[in-house]
Amino acid sequence: MSNDLEAVWLSHEVDGFTFYEDGDPNAEIDASNPLHLETDETVHIGVAVDTHAAVSGTETFTVHARLAGEDRRSSDIALEGVTITQPDLEAGENLTVTATYENRGDATGLHTAELLVDGVVVDQQRVVVSPDKSRTVTFERTMTQTGTFEVGVDDNPSQTVTVRKPAKPAPDFAVPNATLETDSLRPGESAVVSATVENRGNASGTTTAELAVGEYVVDTRQVDLAPNESATVSFEWRFDEPGTYDVSVSGTEAGTVTVTEPRSYTAEVRNLVTPTTAAVAPPLAVGAFLLITAVNRRRDLWPVWYSDEGDP
Repeated sequence: MSNDLEAVWLSHEVDGFTFYEDGDPNAEIDASNPLHLETDETVHIGVAVDTHAAVSGTETFTVHARLAGEDRRSSDIALEGVTITQPDLEAGENLTVTATYENRGDATGLHTAELLVDGVVVDQQRVVVSPDKSRTVTFERTMTQTGTFEVGVDDNPSQTVTVRKPAKPAPDFAVPNATLETDSLRPGESAVVSATVENRGNASGTTTAELAVGEYVVDTRQVDLAPNESATVSFEWRFDEPGTYDVSVSGTEAGTVTVTEPRSYTAEVRNLVTPTTAAVAPPLAVGAFLLITAVNRRRDLWPVWYSDEGDP
């Protein structure tokens, strides 16, 4: 390695997956415990996989290298406080939320502030904060539905906001139901989500129906309704990554989508006592074999066996 290279480490976002140095599983390599190499030195890196935590599939990792004399200054941006100017308001009025951030580090930093309503991120703003300085971020959101809502910024404790029916003629929107067309998908497939939007007020108005997947609003639809009128809105959202996702429309749960990779199996024929004879275990035996395999770590039971590529 070059004399200018001070440290090397690897990072990833895979559960049950660690890198270690020179055959010692206890010598884990990460940002807090990097490799320190001399010129032309070679180090072998091992990989440990916890089969109870890791999942099958293709994953990536990143190799980091820090040069000698490299600037190690860093930012440390913290949320100092959140203020809600009007926690009790009428439907149709604007809610104003102010968040103050302080940079306690020694380098300028960038932070993405997130406004959450009932645990769903409905708005984001980026803020740049210099060392030892503070910056304020202001969110404004029109509250078109009556009820009580938990409003917060980032992971700061939320505050309760009450939205009342207006005294004068005004729209009052609600989403009484939301549904999923399907709740089981393969990666790359799309789900159709439908919701009913109602105007229960005594004036015409416009509201925004928001599709949330997980903790984030990912799509919106504007809806214009007269008093006592309703409409159905539909969204189509593509799921690329395996996982389980909660889906809702403007706070009304539509259901849960599970995205799974198709399972693949490998069949291997072992040498038989008689070359001209082949034995295939019946389906019931195969099922029992898979169960025993998971416990006994692929002990050979039959001439023809099946194994899930994702098994440990």
